[in-house]
Amino acid sequence: MPLDAKRRLLADVAEAHGLLPLLRVGLSLPTLPPDPAISALTVASTPRDLFERWSRLERFTHSRHRVVVREAGATHLIAEHVGPPGSPPEPAEDALILGLLTALLGAIGVHGLTVALDPRDARVVFTDGVFTAPPPAHATALWRFAWSSIAPAVRPTGLAADVDVASQARRLLTGNLARRWTLGDLAAELGTSTRSLQRRLTAGGFTDLYGAARAEAAADLLMNTEHPLGIVGFACGYADQPHFTREFRRRTAITPAAYRSAFARRCERPPYGRSETEMGT
Repeated sequence: MPLDAKRRLLADVAEAHGLLPLLRVGLSLPTLPPDPAISALTVASTPRDLFERWSRLERFTHSRHRVVVREAGATHLIAEHVGPPGSPPEPAEDALILGLLTALLGAIGVHGLTVALDPRDARVVFTDGVFTAPPPAHATALWRFAWSSIAPAVRPTGLAADVDVASQARRLLTGNLARRWTLGDLAAELGTSTRSLQRRLTAGGFTDLYGAARAEAAADLLMNTEHPLGIVGFACGYADQPHFTREFRRRTAITPAAYRSAFARRCERPPYGRSETEMGT
């Protein structure tokens, strides 16, 4: 669906039925087929981590509207949906993105979540798992998320003396490539010190292991799916499209687009061939 047509569809839905159906769109996420972008978002460890990942996804998909975090605390976050000067998001677009982010917060284990429009008057639109439509003409671009707790992540129990450390580290990296990993982060997840981990990694160390894990995951998606290049790059943890192209070419000697052209399997695949601008509004 072209972007202009999608905007008209959102506007038509809002005119005919109000914003409530658009707020509820995110509730369908658990029923959708596996998607690398959604998978990368739903392994975020905190709300702030989720919003940072969402921001990077917006860069990859060249979204003209962005979600900007204005304030973040231990149990709340204030964000605003903004656009270029003179072209703010429409209320229907606000509602769609707000509904998606609310659903994603629930997916990462946020409990007791409430969402209010415009923190000054705290118009609550989500509480106890239920959306409520905002009143007509109410501002829809500024959001306050508040929660009571976050489900703790399951931590590994540490390293055994005879374990293949490189394989275990690779599994951790591959399971959450969209995380901004450091050697210290990886060592903490494995329950060891950075010095010990570095000694036990294969030649090339952490940097080579991380780069190889990203490139192999990207190659698999390029060969076996039709996800847009931006979605592949985001899901595999690259900072932006130039970083994806540069690092993938360094590993494979060709660009992601050329790799897909040369090696994509021609068997029947899911219809994921959407333009990159269709993810965000």
